[in-house]
Amino acid sequence: MSSNALDALVNFVQQTWADIPTPLLLAITIILPFIPVVFLYVLTRVQWEDPVPPPLGCRKLGRNGRSNLSDQYAKSYAKGGESAPHNRWRVKALFTYPLKSCAPIELDSTEIVRTGLRYDRQFTFGQQVTGLPSLEGKVKSEWTFITQRTFPRLAKVETEIWVPDPAAPGYSPDAEYVKSEGCLVVCFPFSPDTDFSIAGLKNYGKILAAKLSGKTEPMVEFRVPFNPPKERIQKMKYRSEKMKIWNDTPEALNIESEIPEEMMAKLKYTLGVANPLTLFRIDTAKYRRVLEHVPKETDTGFPTIIGMHDAYPMHIMNLASVHDVSSKLPKRSKPLNALRYRANVYITGPPAFNEDDWAKARIGNNAYHISCRTTRCKLPNVDPETGVADRNEPGTTMRKYRIITKGSQSACLGMQVSPLIDNGVITVNDEVEVLETGEHFFVKK
Repeated sequence: MSSNALDALVNFVQQTWADIPTPLLLAITIILPFIPVVFLYVLTRVQWEDPVPPPLGCRKLGRNGRSNLSDQYAKSYAKGGESAPHNRWRVKALFTYPLKSCAPIELDSTEIVRTGLRYDRQFTFGQQVTGLPSLEGKVKSEWTFITQRTFPRLAKVETEIWVPDPAAPGYSPDAEYVKSEGCLVVCFPFSPDTDFSIAGLKNYGKILAAKLSGKTEPMVEFRVPFNPPKERIQKMKYRSEKMKIWNDTPEALNIESEIPEEMMAKLKYTLGVANPLTLFRIDTAKYRRVLEHVPKETDTGFPTIIGMHDAYPMHIMNLASVHDVSSKLPKRSKPLNALRYRANVYITGPPAFNEDDWAKARIGNNAYHISCRTTRCKLPNVDPETGVADRNEPGTTMRKYRIITKGSQSACLGMQVSPLIDNGVITVNDEVEVLETGEHFFVKK
């Protein structure tokens, strides 16, 4: 553009601006800065997604309101014994983990069955791992479970359990999820691409809407039946496949046909999984048998069995023990969130590590076999609130003084538990009483 043309344009703008009446000019001056804000608000409201309707005939399982662990950092829980609130040993909080290594559901009360807490660890994600060719040229490919140890973002995958309830809207014995004993809802964060295209701006609106609703990222979800009947298994063409959990290779139900391909692709992106990924449900006709350090079947009347658990049906944690580890972390470390240890039952009252030698305990009205100490890997290094793993802590601190079982080089915290009953209940505030103590041994598998 020539200098004369530029001068003419400047003169035109100045003249046009000068011709605007003063009141209108004042209004434009006031409104102009708010235009971007109004645009973002409209964009956000347009992309604000209505919640998915609840499954017909079902109610949501779980505690409402503040967590029972909301005051877990209080010093009164650190010493146990006489300093414990109400001066007694009790259940502080209850959690179930329907989908292994994902976020838990907090409960006020829970049924106890042979596999531990009803609904606990019945599902797991599995990735297909292919090894290097052998000398004979054979290649081994197998499904292997995944956890926060290698995919810490699993901590950001939220779960819900919806259970049949005749009082729930739309209840019918023939309702889709009523016939399947309810459903598992899986919610996970997924931030779509943003740019200056129409689609990119819409995605930016989704991100803003998520932040305004208290989430760090937009959430997407899918649903699967909790315990599908045979006709659904056949209709949806589930596959029974071997799936590796540690040294165990149980047959489980591959239920990928229940999940849209696009949804699984988003989940892989969120978690950072490159291999084929799917969702497995334990086959209720093929629960895994636990053989070591468990009560005798002749005493209980049933074998000790598990779903997708690491080793035992239940896990208990003494809050004073978590405080002790937290007090020994390097300076300026944040206090440890007890949820890092992913226990089912959190108790208060006993002094730190008093539980190390428990052999049998009463919780509420029923007795439980305290099977062994819980050996710890790197999973507690993952912050359950952020899904970010620390390279060292609390693992490094625990290894300095919690390698306590002869023959094991792993730090221990918490206790593995086997039910002595097939139909019981644990409720928050239930009293805890030690019935027997004894020595625990390490058995290398």
